[in-house]
Amino acid sequence: MAKHVDSGKGILIALALLSAFLFLHAFEVIPIEKVGNDVARWISLVTFAISANVFGKDGLAIWCGGCAALAVTLNPIYPLTLDPNAFLVAKIVGGTFAGAAVIRNW
Repeated sequence: MAKHVDSGKGILIALALLSAFLFLHAFEVIPIEKVGNDVARWISLVTFAISANVFGKDGLAIWCGGCAALAVTLNPIYPLTLDPNAFLVAKIVGGTFAGAAVIRNW
């Protein structure tokens, strides 16, 4: 049986909200003019960094590594120079990974 997140379901709720936000932002349901890419990067950085910490403490290495990689990819402090298409793909991958983490670890 797989080990589930014991540190609380709070981070999974945050990941579920992040997943929805990234999909809505990627497909411009939330207009980029209202919520810019920098806001999406900050929200992603904070949520994925905390998730990596929680998953790491619980011994879930794959989820920890994935969250850490997405935190680095989407960070606004030292942003990777992604063209708009690559940033769109990064948001979709981030939303998919966050959703999968919630479903797998709930």
